Amino acid sequence: VARPALRCESGQAYPSWAMNALGGISATIDPMVDCASKTIVLAALRLLEDKAARDAAMDEFVARTGGGIGGSNWLAPLCDYEPPIHFRWPEYVITPRGRDWWIPSNPQAA
Repeated sequence: VARPALRCESGQAYPSWAMNALGGISATIDPMVDCASKTIVLAALRLLEDKAARDAAMDEFVARTGGGIGGSNWLAPLCDYEPPIHFRWPEYVITPRGRDWWIPSNPQAA
């Protein structure tokens, strides 16, 4: 398991709390995840309920991308790996342990 770290400017160092917040200590990770999830949910809820906010967000998206998806400033989401799109949907099975699912990791097995 890898632990993320921030790259510092030469001769600089981040305080110890920054390393703790990045991973490895659940007491620092869990509250951050809770707060982030609440923030994302409230932002999504506001966009669902507020047409003016939704229109403003779409206008900003169109302006930043130069016309929306495929616009003059559009940058498609980039992965540094091949996307794992070859996996099939899970197959649900009943086993002696109870209900379970199975996904083959080998694309040819699908």
